[in-house]
Amino acid sequence: MLYYFVDHKKKKIHKRQFAGDRCGFIETPVENREFTDRADYIEQLEKKDSYEYCLHCQSVLTMSS
Repeated sequence: MLYYFVDHKKKKIHKRQFAGDRCGFIETPVENREFTDRADYIEQLEKKDSYEYCLHCQSVLTMSS
């Protein structure tokens, strides 16, 4: 089961386990943040409300040498 972190201020959907500083949600007030595990709700936000997936937290950040 995936868990999502939704930034309602910036209309971004984050994968909670990979979300971090690069995602830029630090400035978003707590009242505009939401955690959910409902994939149907996330799909609705994306399709009907123009939310976008955050490009910075879709997978584990790897270090290259």
